[in-house]
Amino acid sequence: MIGATAWAAGPAASEASSPASTTASTTTANRTQDAATDLGKVTIYGVRSVAPGKTSITPNEIERQQALSVQQLLDNLPGVDLNGSFRPGGQSLNMWGFGDVEDIRVQLDGANKGFEKYRQGSIFIEPELIKRITVDKGAHSVRYGNGGFGGTILVESKDAEDLLRPGERVGGLVKLGFASNDDQRIGSGSLFARSEPGTALPWQFLIAVTGRDSGDQTRADGSVYEFSETHSRSVLAKLTVNLGEARLTLSDIEGRGKAWAPFAAKRDEVPAPTPAEIARYGEREAWLRKVLWRDQVDRTQSLLWTWAPTANPLIDLAVRLTQSSSKQDDSRPDSITSDFAASLGKESHASYRDRQLDVSNTARFETGSLRHTLATGLQAQRHDRDTLMFLHTKTTDASYHYGWFQPYYMPSGEQRTVSGWLEDELRWGAFTLTPGLRYDEVRTAGQPNVAPRYNDPKAGHDYRTVYHRGWSQHLSASWQATTRTALFADAGRTWRAPVIDELFEVQSAASSAPATSRGLRKERVTALRGGAKYERGDWLAQGDALAATVTVFRNLVHDNIHKRFGIFVEPGTERPPNMPFYRNLPGYRSEGVEAETHYEQRGGFASLSMAWMRGEHRGSIRNPWADKNQPLIDIGAPKAVVVIGGKWPALGLAAGWQGKFVAAQNKVPDDEIVAYALPRSKGYGLHGLFAQWQGKGRWSESRVMLSVDNLFNRSVQPYLAEAVYAPGRNVKLTVSQRL
Repeated sequence: MIGATAWAAGPAASEASSPASTTASTTTANRTQDAATDLGKVTIYGVRSVAPGKTSITPNEIERQQALSVQQLLDNLPGVDLNGSFRPGGQSLNMWGFGDVEDIRVQLDGANKGFEKYRQGSIFIEPELIKRITVDKGAHSVRYGNGGFGGTILVESKDAEDLLRPGERVGGLVKLGFASNDDQRIGSGSLFARSEPGTALPWQFLIAVTGRDSGDQTRADGSVYEFSETHSRSVLAKLTVNLGEARLTLSDIEGRGKAWAPFAAKRDEVPAPTPAEIARYGEREAWLRKVLWRDQVDRTQSLLWTWAPTANPLIDLAVRLTQSSSKQDDSRPDSITSDFAASLGKESHASYRDRQLDVSNTARFETGSLRHTLATGLQAQRHDRDTLMFLHTKTTDASYHYGWFQPYYMPSGEQRTVSGWLEDELRWGAFTLTPGLRYDEVRTAGQPNVAPRYNDPKAGHDYRTVYHRGWSQHLSASWQATTRTALFADAGRTWRAPVIDELFEVQSAASSAPATSRGLRKERVTALRGGAKYERGDWLAQGDALAATVTVFRNLVHDNIHKRFGIFVEPGTERPPNMPFYRNLPGYRSEGVEAETHYEQRGGFASLSMAWMRGEHRGSIRNPWADKNQPLIDIGAPKAVVVIGGKWPALGLAAGWQGKFVAAQNKVPDDEIVAYALPRSKGYGLHGLFAQWQGKGRWSESRVMLSVDNLFNRSVQPYLAEAVYAPGRNVKLTVSQRL
C-alpha cells in the first residue's frame, strides 16, 4: 500500500526494518532515529519512494497486508494495477499502461520471472518468503534490456540476518493465519542460524516453509467465485558465507499448487452445468467437466558472489548465476469426450525455463572536480519453452501426430540473449548526470511442430532462427536545488525482440493468416520521466518527517507487435499469400502523472498517493490505417490511496484506516476485437482497517496482525480485472511467535 505503517517492536524487528526508515536529511534522520529509540523503535515507513521513479515495499508492510500474491501487494501503488482475475494463478500486472507479460520485468533474487501461457497469471511467488520489493517504473535503466517497457520489479527473499537478533545464533519463528472470505488457513515456520563469532568462514542459514489452503472466494453479494480455492506449499532455503572481503549467497525457492481450475484463470464465472448435464453425470462430475486438474511447480535458484576490497575503490564485483522455471500440467476428467483444441486439449504440459549469467563491476574514482561511479556489465540469458498437448479425438489422425503435438497457438522454442552495458554516474556539486549505453543481440529459434498440419512449408510455417540486435541509450539528470528539494529527469530509448509466441504461432493452411511471423521488426519505445522530490523534518513537530514526490511520464511506442485482426492489409494494396499471423502496428503513446506524500510523527502517520494516465493507439488494433485514433486498452483508471493511522508505543500498538478510490474508466475502444477490448467500469471506493500489536514483557516474542479488506462489503469490478467482481469483505488475522 502507499501509506506508512508503524510498528512498536523489539530489537529484531527494528533491525530488519531500519533500511526503510528515512527522513528529509542526515541531520533530521539522526534526530528522528533518536526519537524513535526513545519510543521503542516506532518510526517505520511501510511504502516509500527511495529514488526518482522507484518505490520500496518494506518487510513490515508486506506482513501488514497479509496478501495472497505479489500482484495484490503491488495493486495499491500509484501507476501499478492488478491485471486479471482474483483467482489464484490468474493475476498479472499493469504498469503505466503496459499490461503484457514481456512489458513488466520481474526478478526474484536476480532471476527473471514470467509466465506467458495464454490467459494465465505471470508471477507465482509466495509473499511470506519475501523481504522487500522495489519497483522502478518505466524503461529507464540500461542494466536491463529486451523488454520491460513498463518497468522492473525486484523481489528479494528473506535472509537469516533479517530475523536474527544481535548476538543471537539460532532462532525460530512460527506463524498462523486465517482469512474469513475463503476460510483460508496459512501456516509458516522458519529456522535461522549463524556461525559462532570468530569462525574462519562465517555463515548464516535460513529455511522457511509456508502452506496455504482455502475454500472458494465469496463476492460481496454472497455468491461463490467457483474454483478459486488455494492449495499451495512453498519452501525457501538460503545460505550465505563470508569469504573475507567476498561473500557467497545461494538460495533455492520452490512453490507448488494443485487444484481444480478453469482453463483460463483470468476469467470470472465458470459456466454452470445445465440440468441435462447434471442428470447425466451427477452434479459434481458435471461441474468438473467445466474445469481441469492443474499441477503447478515454480522454482528459482540463485548463486551470487560479490567481492569489494576496501583498499581498491575500482573493484566492486558481482557475479550472479540464476535459473528459474515454471511448469503447469493440466488434465481434464476422463468423462470428457470433446477435444478442446482451442484450450489445450484433454491434457497439456507447459514448461518455461530461464537461465542467466550476470557479471558486473562498479568502479568509483574522481577526475578533477567530477566524482564517477562507473558501472559495467555483461549478461548471457537463455529462455526455453516446451509445450505439448493431447487431443484424444485425433489418435488416428497422422496430420495431428496422432493426438500429441505442440499447441499451434503456444509454440515451443528458445530465445538466447547476449548483452553488454555501461553506466557512468557523474557528480559535480549538487548536479548529477548519468549517461548509459547497452547492446543486445537476441537469437530466437522455433521448434518445428511434430504435427504436419502445423509444420507445412506451403502454408508459410517456418521455424528457423531469427536474429534481432541493437543499442539502447539512457540519460538521467538530477539537481539538488535546496537541502529539501530535488529535481530529476530521465530520457531513454530501448527496444524488445518479438517473443517466441509472436514469431512462431501459426494457423492451419486453410486459415486467413496461417504463416509464422519471422519478419517482425523490433518493438521500440522512447521513454521520458521527470519530476520533483521534497523532504523535510521537524515540519509540524520535532522529530516528524514529510516527504512528497511528483512524477510525470510519457512513453512513445513504435512498431508495436499484435495479432492480425480486422483490416489485414492497407486498403488498395494486394494481399500477399501465406500472410503471417502477427504484424507490427504504427504504435501508441501513454502519459500520466503521479503524486506521493508521506507524513510521520511520534503518534501517527498519514499518506496520500494519486495516479492519472491516458493513452492512444495510432489508428487501432483492428485498422492501423484508420483516420480515428483509439484509446489504449491497458490504461488503468485514475486512482488515489489514502492511509491515516496512529501508534501507541507503550502498548506496542499501531492501527489505521486505508481508503482506495478509483474513478470510472470510460475511455475505452469502441470497435476492437471482443477478446482484447475491456468493458467500461464504474468508479468505486474501498475502505479497510488494520491493527498490529507487538507484545511486551512475557509476551515480547508474540505478534498479532489484524486487518479488514473491503470493510463495507462493496461489489466492484476493477477495469483491468476484465469484468471480474472483486471479493467481498475479508477479515485477516495472523499470529506469530518467536521460538
